[in-house]
Amino acid sequence: MNFFLFLKFFLRLIRYFFSDTKRYSFLLWQVFKNKPKSIIEVGVYNGRRAIELIETAKIFNKKINYYGFDLFEDFYKKKKMIEKESSKFPLSKKQIERKINFLKNIKLIKGNTRITLLKFSKKIKKVDFVFLDGGHSLKTIKSDWKHTERMISSNSIVVFDDYYETIDNLKDKFGCNKVIDSLSNKKYVISKNETGDIFFDKYFNVNKKIFMVSVKKK
Repeated sequence: MNFFLFLKFFLRLIRYFFSDTKRYSFLLWQVFKNKPKSIIEVGVYNGRRAIELIETAKIFNKKINYYGFDLFEDFYKKKKMIEKESSKFPLSKKQIERKINFLKNIKLIKGNTRITLLKFSKKIKKVDFVFLDGGHSLKTIKSDWKHTERMISSNSIVVFDDYYETIDNLKDKFGCNKVIDSLSNKKYVISKNETGDIFFDKYFNVNKKIFMVSVKKK
C-alpha cells in the first residue's frame, strides 16, 4: 500500500464529505474499494477527477492504465453543445496532457464518444472501472452505457454521475435516470450515494439534486 497516496485519498474524502459536492466522496470510495488497474473516464473536463481517480487506484497498484474520453477543444466548434448536453467547457487535449502526464500510462481520446467509445470497446475486452460523466443528454448516456457494457465483467464497476431526484421535466432529456432505472436488479447490483448534492443550473434556471450511482454485474 502507498501510504502517501492513502493520506491524499483520506483528505480528499473528508473535504468532499463536508462540501457541497459530497457525491465525489462516493466516487473515490468506489475506486478505493474496488482497487482497479484500468480506468475509463468519459468527460475529462479539467483533468482534476482523472488525477484523483488514478492516485486513489495507485494506493494498491503501481501501474494504472487510464483512458480519458472527451471532445476537448472540439467542444467549442459544436454549436449549442452546452444546451444539448448540459456539459461544461473542457480544457484542450494538450492542456490536459500537460496537467496529468506525470502520472504515466495515460491515453486521451478526442471525439464524440458515440464513435470513439464504440471503436475502443471493440479493441478492449475488459476494463475494471468506468466513470461516465460526459455528455448529459439521454441519447449520449444511452450510447456511452451501450459501449461500456461490452467492456465490463463481474469484477468491473461503472459509476454514473447526474442521477436526478428532482426536476421531472428534465429527466426525460438529461441525466442517467432512464438508463439506470431500466437495468435489471437480477443482472446488476445498483447503489446510490445517500445524500444528493443540490446546485443551481444556470442553463436551465433550476435547482438540481443529483446523485452518483454505481453499477456492478452480479
